[in-house]
Amino acid sequence: MKKTYSVEEIQKIEKKEFKRLKNSYILMKRAGTNCAKKIYKSKKNKNFIVLCGPGNNGGDGLVISQVLKKLNQNITLYCLDHKTYKGDAKIAYNKNHLSKKKYKDLYIPENSVIIDCLFGIGISRELKGFYKKIIKKVNSSKQHIISIDIPSGINGNSGKIMGTAIKANYTYTLHAKKIGLTVNYGMKYSGKISIIGIGIR
Repeated sequence: MKKTYSVEEIQKIEKKEFKRLKNSYILMKRAGTNCAKKIYKSKKNKNFIVLCGPGNNGGDGLVISQVLKKLNQNITLYCLDHKTYKGDAKIAYNKNHLSKKKYKDLYIPENSVIIDCLFGIGISRELKGFYKKIIKKVNSSKQHIISIDIPSGINGNSGKIMGTAIKANYTYTLHAKKIGLTVNYGMKYSGKISIIGIGIR
């Protein structure tokens, strides 16, 4: 049986891989590309709505949207202001040439597939206000939801809801399962879990 990791263990593994690669963006590009290929294979020719948050999970979403567009998929990309993005997520933002919509205009039509890249496993605070509104809109849309790494708002270690959380149909988790996906609300909110390889040795 494959090991389930804590957030701290995964972060340690990633740091080691960043050192080996001497370029942490390579890992984000790999993660986004592999997720996009899996999404493309499972739900072809749909209207994809990609929701990108402020951190590296948002960076993964920026890569995913770009790759799906190259695969001739219909993409609507929502993200935050460019000043919000730092490090690898900023690189992903600058490399993404799709039209970027603002969350105040968030519209979810019927027959959409929502790709949730709002928050990853590093979330440590309760989600309030603006993010709460987005998540409520997503959950009440009754559309198909794929969360990347973990449903946004689920704590990566405890599986508890941090104020509010996305209720996904599928979770594509990177490299290995996280403890938070297997306990408490993490179990109920993750849907079917698939592990996406990102080339970590």
